[in-house]
Amino acid sequence: MQWINRIKQVENDLWDTDFPFLQKSFLNTLEEHDSLNGDSGWQSHYLHLEQQNLLLPSFIKQHSYGEYVFDWGWAEAYQNHGLNYYPKMIVAAPFTPVPGPRIIGSEHSSAPINGLEISKHLQEHCHQENLSGVHYLFINDQERKVLTEHNWHERKSVQFLWNNHQYQNFEHFLSTFKSRKRKAILKERRLIQDSGIQILKLSGEEITDQHWQFFYGCYQSTYAKRRMSGYISLNAFKAMGLAMPEQLLLIVAQHKNQPLACALYFKDKENLYGRFWGCHQEITGLHFELCYYQGIEYCIENNLKHFNPGTQGEHKIARGFEATFCHSLHYLTHTGFHDAVGDFVHEEAKQLNHYKQSCYEQLPFNNQNMPEPT
Repeated sequence: MQWINRIKQVENDLWDTDFPFLQKSFLNTLEEHDSLNGDSGWQSHYLHLEQQNLLLPSFIKQHSYGEYVFDWGWAEAYQNHGLNYYPKMIVAAPFTPVPGPRIIGSEHSSAPINGLEISKHLQEHCHQENLSGVHYLFINDQERKVLTEHNWHERKSVQFLWNNHQYQNFEHFLSTFKSRKRKAILKERRLIQDSGIQILKLSGEEITDQHWQFFYGCYQSTYAKRRMSGYISLNAFKAMGLAMPEQLLLIVAQHKNQPLACALYFKDKENLYGRFWGCHQEITGLHFELCYYQGIEYCIENNLKHFNPGTQGEHKIARGFEATFCHSLHYLTHTGFHDAVGDFVHEEAKQLNHYKQSCYEQLPFNNQNMPEPT
């Protein structure tokens, strides 16, 4: 077992994941272009299990920005008791609230995941390095099942996911809606079509430097509206375009050859991930068109099974996105706070169960096309 502080130090033959946000090239672009390490508050600190030939993307954090599993209240409680919540450790895909694998291995890594060993290394390291705890974010079901029983508290959150039920085209998808809901979406899309706005779908290889400049202005403007700054540098995005072009999709809206807005997507063999959106001009319906309807069409045309458009947003329900649970695991070195967090997430889960059921009941599908509740 060893801890590695730069992804370029990891041997290439260790790597085997289609998940774009843990591609070695994705992590390397963040490290090499001022988005991780340095003054970012994220310190790369990968756990390499040599015997199993596995790697965990772990980071030492000095804040809770860019995680999307919100623990600000926990940090405040620590402060109120004269304790330090930071630094802490997370296991996550940086800046990416997307469930997926968190354990990376080579195609030759056939040994089963040893949940007890992984939990022990992470939790003991927190005690040794005076970290307040470790937070395993947006864990997939396979890893959750083998880790969760080893002194972790499981926390739920809700996202909205579009599932491709073998739709032939967008019209086929809308035919499964109740009439009133279907007409509302057709009206939204018609507003964009009648305005003369053109939609461009650009693969990674087609994204030019000019496109990246426009995208980055939109990306930063979205954060600026919340009095924040985007986490990822322009050069990091450009490097992603060169290093992993087959996993990028940029959708641009323009009018009379002038760009208005854009949305950046990532993809793998089965999934589309909507990640960043921004606009230079507010136009009714344009956000829905670029961030939802274009993504749905792309999935149908390319036989992708799922579309994760990003966190939050109950407005997604009316557009056919189904509420689904995401999971994270938490361990705090302070026994009292560890127990308190366990009580909190247990009560929180009860509320979320009711919320998810409420979201299911609001889905726009007609009776014969309602998906089974998950």
